[in-house]
Amino acid sequence: MKSKIVSALLVLGCAATLSACSGNEDKFVAELKAAGFTNVGEPSTETAKKSKKVGKRTVKSSEKTIEVMVRVKGCDLEFAKTSGQSGYWLDELHVDGQEPDWPGYPENLKRDQVVSLLADKSAKPDGFTKCYKPNEA
Repeated sequence: MKSKIVSALLVLGCAATLSACSGNEDKFVAELKAAGFTNVGEPSTETAKKSKKVGKRTVKSSEKTIEVMVRVKGCDLEFAKTSGQSGYWLDELHVDGQEPDWPGYPENLKRDQVVSLLADKSAKPDGFTKCYKPNEA
């Protein structure tokens, strides 16, 4: 009987964890759409695990990062957000199979700000000129 209860609780815990992750992913997609982005891709989640020695004990933690691809002016931009926290940042440009980091990681940009950032003379990742099409939506 105890094993059935433990199994049921385990299944419920796993289901709750999965729905919480997808809920955060859905919220991030909604946040990007509210910022004016229309061509928003499917979200994905990466987990980074860390361990730190505190005295004689090792404290383990993990951080989930939600990533979403958005296409703006011909460029595939990856926006990222730490799960459970507010705000997001422009993480990478995807071009020719490469994923160079975006200099400075601009945060909480709306679509119009991204369009301005792409058009200005600020530092851009390698490969930027191959994808940028100023006349595209």
